[in-house]
Amino acid sequence: MKRTRTTPGTGTAKADAYQIITDRILVKMEGGQIPWQKPWHSFGAPRNYVTGHVYTGINAFLLHFLSEGIPLFMTFRQAKQLGGYIRQGAKGFPIIYYNVMEKETEEGKTKRTPFVNYCTVFNIADVEGVNLILPEATAQPLAPIEAAESIVSSWADRPRITHMDQKAYYVPALDYVNMPAFSSFKSAEQYYQTLFHELTHSTGHRARLNRTDLADNMATKGAAGYAREELTAEMGAAFLCGAAGLDPAATEENTVAYLQTWIARLKNDKKLLVQAASHAQKAANLILGDQDKPDPDPCQLAQAA
Repeated sequence: MKRTRTTPGTGTAKADAYQIITDRILVKMEGGQIPWQKPWHSFGAPRNYVTGHVYTGINAFLLHFLSEGIPLFMTFRQAKQLGGYIRQGAKGFPIIYYNVMEKETEEGKTKRTPFVNYCTVFNIADVEGVNLILPEATAQPLAPIEAAESIVSSWADRPRITHMDQKAYYVPALDYVNMPAFSSFKSAEQYYQTLFHELTHSTGHRARLNRTDLADNMATKGAAGYAREELTAEMGAAFLCGAAGLDPAATEENTVAYLQTWIARLKNDKKLLVQAASHAQKAANLILGDQDKPDPDPCQLAQAA
């Protein structure tokens, strides 16, 4: 979602959107969790309880991985309009949107400065004083491994998948993914997690999402987009594993080392997580065949009664 305004807002400045999201993720990671690697909800995509609005893009990603329980949300105002209130001490979740500030320069030209802003919603578990009607969980139509294979085979535009040697990698120039032999993995879950990682990389091909980070990743590990592309692939793989219903405990062996690597990177770059999550959401949607339409105005929709 992009909005444009010609002058800065007045009043108390809100906390930096990138920083508040990164801080929430870091709290989970420093507690030993990988927030984006968790079982997928069986209640569907995150949505607003009052309006029924389904959050998409980066907002869907963040609400799923930052929250617990049924993925239904509402604002403080919506809870009040329903005759209820938000539980004391409850923490809200950021719904972010991209804004553009326009300012006229001394030369008479218009300078456009993009930035990220956010509003706040709360999970329905934190809403009290309201008789909520909750949905029932839907059953997974396929067993996890069958679902994982279905995700791969159903992607019509997938790159060629080979098993030429015992390394996992993606080659953009020839548009193919190489995977070690299936039998060399300790579990089927680990095989598909690795395959999903490489397939997420392949979505950055110029004929697909044309992600510049992919080119940086392939050029040198010191390039600016390298960490972002690798985090995108990790998040995209976790998203796809969740969509298939794979157990995250079976797909991450060296959790401590993994967490320490990304904790350090996230502390040094507050934009890394939001940017990677946005790329990962688009990549997973492409593979799953979902349209990644931006929220028309997530904050105004959240406030509607």
